[in-house]
Amino acid sequence: MRYNAPMITGIGIDSIEISRVAKACTRPGSRFAEKMFTELERARSARRKFAPWEHLAACFAAREAFFKATQVHYRRQEVSVAQRPSGEPYYMLSERAQRELGGRRVLLSLTHDREHATAICICEEP
Repeated sequence: MRYNAPMITGIGIDSIEISRVAKACTRPGSRFAEKMFTELERARSARRKFAPWEHLAACFAAREAFFKATQVHYRRQEVSVAQRPSGEPYYMLSERAQRELGGRRVLLSLTHDREHATAICICEEP
């Protein structure tokens, strides 16, 4: 019996210093957060009492990993990071981004410590 596994068509990884995201977001007059993160991502971060910058840094790394894995650059607001009730992160994509992917599946893994947030994205054909 032969197993037909999905074919991996792209892998992207990105890591960022959490302090860089915090500084960029809190700089007086900065619109960095509005430009770089979706409304959903900013709202989820605002609800976190202890580590709001870790969440935003992970979203930033996830989006960069997505761009690397898919080799297509979308507007940042077309690719959002969300979380299932189980805690699993996933990408929420605009209709245009979904069309561009053409049925490819994207998987996401996130991790962070006190200093860095890292994301890995795997893109596979069905």
